Amino acid sequence: MSVARKIFVVGGSGFLGQAICHNALARGWEVLSLSRHGAPSKILASGSPSARGVKWIRGDALDPASFREHLAGCTAVVHTVGVLMENDYKKMVNIGSTSASSRGSPPPVTYERANRDTALSVARTAREIQGLDTFVYISASDVLPLVSPRYISTKREAENELLAHEERMRPVILRPGFMFSSDRPVSLPIAAGVSLFNALYHRTPAGCLLKHTPFAKAASPALRRELVASAVTNAIEDSRISGVLEIADIERIGNIKAP
Repeated sequence: MSVARKIFVVGGSGFLGQAICHNALARGWEVLSLSRHGAPSKILASGSPSARGVKWIRGDALDPASFREHLAGCTAVVHTVGVLMENDYKKMVNIGSTSASSRGSPPPVTYERANRDTALSVARTAREIQGLDTFVYISASDVLPLVSPRYISTKREAENELLAHEERMRPVILRPGFMFSSDRPVSLPIAAGVSLFNALYHRTPAGCLLKHTPFAKAASPALRRELVASAVTNAIEDSRISGVLEIADIERIGNIKAP
């Protein structure tokens, strides 16, 4: 039987965040999730496990005063927020400034703000909370072709600070590549394309020609969203797991059956 825990998820309404919340709820854990608007209406209307079991906290990841009190009693924080493109407003909606939004002028969406600053704001606050000993950060294996190098550099900057404070709070940093799920049908053909590219890259002479091109960075295996979510909750339960988890680590840990 999984030990009951209380976790705080930043980005629980997102693609991976929902799967993490579902997995944690299935283990009997208490789940809180930070959202700028509180409970997302689409999730409430869907009747999903998140609608019934997650306690949605209205707040801003960049404003510790809006969520600090809710960290009390939590044993782990999971940060899943991030943007691949700086104009990806959909993913930023849960972490923008409430005051700026109320004035009708949303804050600028930058890699620094979304991928780094929101994580470090929550982590610095979490380090002050007694009993909160684990911080899970969803990073990325590498930058994709045609994506700004700042996408990955800001994630690495967040990783570096989390690792620098591991004596106070155990950092668990996952670096998945492309994630897919049957719940998001559009992701399935993309995942198939990624698998085909990997086969060409690793198993055919064409791979030699691709190794010195920007497309070599796209040669990471696609992962099922649910497997990544399982890796997150398994890592939270096992205090021996710490540091950076590459794709092979995520696959191994994600496939461990929950007790």
